Amino acid sequence: MAFETEARRLIGELGLFDLHVDSLLAARLFGYDIRKRHRAGFRGQPVMWHCDLPRMREAGYRAATLGIHAWNFEYEGAWKECNRQFDLYDGLVAEGYLRRPVTAADWLERGDADCAPLAAPGVEGAHMLNGKLERIDTLVKRGAAYMTLVHLRSGRAASNGFGVGANERDGLSGYGREVVAELERCGLVVDVAHVNNRGLLDVAAMASRPLLCTHTGLKSVNEHGRNISDEAVQAIAATGGVIGIIFAPVFLAGRLRADSSCIADHIERVVELVGIEHVAFGSDYDGWVPSIPNDQRDCRDIWRIVAVLLSRGWTEAQLDRLLSRNAREVLSGERAAQVTRAPSL
Repeated sequence: MAFETEARRLIGELGLFDLHVDSLLAARLFGYDIRKRHRAGFRGQPVMWHCDLPRMREAGYRAATLGIHAWNFEYEGAWKECNRQFDLYDGLVAEGYLRRPVTAADWLERGDADCAPLAAPGVEGAHMLNGKLERIDTLVKRGAAYMTLVHLRSGRAASNGFGVGANERDGLSGYGREVVAELERCGLVVDVAHVNNRGLLDVAAMASRPLLCTHTGLKSVNEHGRNISDEAVQAIAATGGVIGIIFAPVFLAGRLRADSSCIADHIERVVELVGIEHVAFGSDYDGWVPSIPNDQRDCRDIWRIVAVLLSRGWTEAQLDRLLSRNAREVLSGERAAQVTRAPSL
C-alpha cells in the first residue's frame, strides 16, 4: 500500500492509544498468556487472538485501557471476578509488562517505544457493583480508568442498545443517576458504550465532566443497535468527550467481511459532526467480536487504518489527535472544564 511507510512512521512517532482492549478477559478465562508473543491469526480473525503485549509494542501501542468483565448479572460473584482481573493487571504491572498511571499527568506522557505500555483497567458494567455505590471508590483506588454503565444485558442502572433486554424505551434509571453522580464525584470517567440512545442522552444531560464512549460505531453510517446516533455523538462532544471507534465490521458495515476503510468511514463521520477533538480508537480487540477487518490479522495491522486516512488527505495534526491526544486529554482530566462543541481542524 502506497501509504504504509508513512503510516508506520507516524504511529512510531506519535504513539498509539486504544480505549478498549479485552486481552485481560482472554487471559483470565482461557489462560491466554498476554506476556508472550503469539502468532497472528488469519485475516478477519474472529473472537480473540488479536493482541498480546509483545505484539502491541510492535504495533506502536504506548497506552491502552483494558476491559474488566464479569457475567452480566448483579451478584457478589461479579464483584469478586472484577477484583480477580484487577489482580491479574496488578501482576503484569509488578512484572514490568505494563506501566500504571499513578497521577493524572501520567496520561499526558507519550512515553517511547522502549517503555512498557501505560495501561489501566476499564470496568465494563455497573452490575459488578451489585448495588453498592461505595465500591466505586474502591475501583478508583485500584486504578480504574472508567466504568461502563451497562454491558451485554440491560441492568439496574441502564438499558443497552443491543443485547439481552435491549430497548429504546427506558432511559437512565434513578439508580443509574446515582451511579453517574458517584462516578463523577470520585473522578472516574463515565463510559456510555453499550447504553441505549435514550439512556446515553440522559447521562450526557447530567454530566459535568467529559464522557467516553469507548468502543462504538455510528448509526448514520450503518444502522445497528450497537451503534450510537448523531444526536448522541453531539451530546458526548458537548461534554468535551471522546468517541472510540470499534474495529468490528458487523457493526460498522453490516457484514462480517469489510476492510479497514469501514473504520475510517465512522471516524470521518464523527469529525464531520463534531470535530477532530472527539474521536479515538476503541478497537475491542480480543473482545469476542465476530470478526475484525479482513485486511487485519492482529493489532500489528492497525497501521492500515492510518494508511486509509492518509490516502484521504489527513494531516499529521489530525492523526495526532486520533491516535493518542484526545484519549489522553480526557483520562488526564485536562478537559474537565470543557462543555462546548469543538470545531474541526
